Amino acid sequence: MTIGIAAFGPKSGAGVVAGLRAVELVGRGAIGGFVSFAALTNDGRLLRASTQTGGAGSLFDGAVPEEIALSPLAGLISSGPNRPEPLSEFVAAEPGVGIVTGHRMPQTPAPDGVPLNLHVLQRMKDGADPQAAIDAVIARYPDMDAGFVAFSMDGSIGMGNMPTVMTRGDHGSAILNAPETKARVASIHNAIHPHRLVAAAATETALDAMLRPDPPSRWIEISAGAPLCVSEQARVVVDENGVVEQLCHPANIYLSGEWSVGLGDRVAVFAQGKQIGWLGYEPFMKVVNGKLQSIDGKDHMHLPLLDRVPY
Repeated sequence: MTIGIAAFGPKSGAGVVAGLRAVELVGRGAIGGFVSFAALTNDGRLLRASTQTGGAGSLFDGAVPEEIALSPLAGLISSGPNRPEPLSEFVAAEPGVGIVTGHRMPQTPAPDGVPLNLHVLQRMKDGADPQAAIDAVIARYPDMDAGFVAFSMDGSIGMGNMPTVMTRGDHGSAILNAPETKARVASIHNAIHPHRLVAAAATETALDAMLRPDPPSRWIEISAGAPLCVSEQARVVVDENGVVEQLCHPANIYLSGEWSVGLGDRVAVFAQGKQIGWLGYEPFMKVVNGKLQSIDGKDHMHLPLLDRVPY
């Protein structure tokens, strides 16, 4: 009846909201209602937002506010509409400690009156890593109905379900890492279908939003007639004005005959012997005897130049 999404890394706030939007777009079931959201900012503040109906589309008035979008740690929980107030209780968070979200009823008080998610957060505050904190709470309250995702401030992650949740046939979870940037996203859910797709859609979309390159730093110009060469790795060579002088491909079969060619997903752009960026779009090219004939069906195009790889 819920989904929890949490992220660590650049633009985590934007990432978890994008992940929820993806689930709402492709899924059916317990979505599109309440959202409880929390983010920890770079300067150590806790920011919250919530809505009882409308899902991700009604969480903010327009785009995600910049300070929330850029937050390095964020989490949310969402389901159908009209959950008990205050909705902030569904996501436990504290600056300097981390964020605990989850699915089912993670805000339910344990027999001692303390909500389950706060039990997890308190153990993290006392020095336990998120996985150890979750495991301890599950072991202590195995008959309760909840699952958890937790991130600490250093990006350590924990995830787990109570035994009762594991008996369900519609639960799912995923953890996705981007080692180059240390960004991580996790999702846990139930009662949203198709249930084997939901967590993957949430995490993949969230991470894409987090790592999506900034707008192009400039544009390069490519025209029919540009020659194709062979190199160890695909690359584009431009002159000082950004006009493509040469296209290089690892395969030499394209130097004779008529071919449809793509350069690949990580194409370096060079000028005067130095790399100046990465190609931000892979065009469909037709090549005849080693010379470019068309680019996406045209004889002339401008292609984006990025400061870093496209993903």
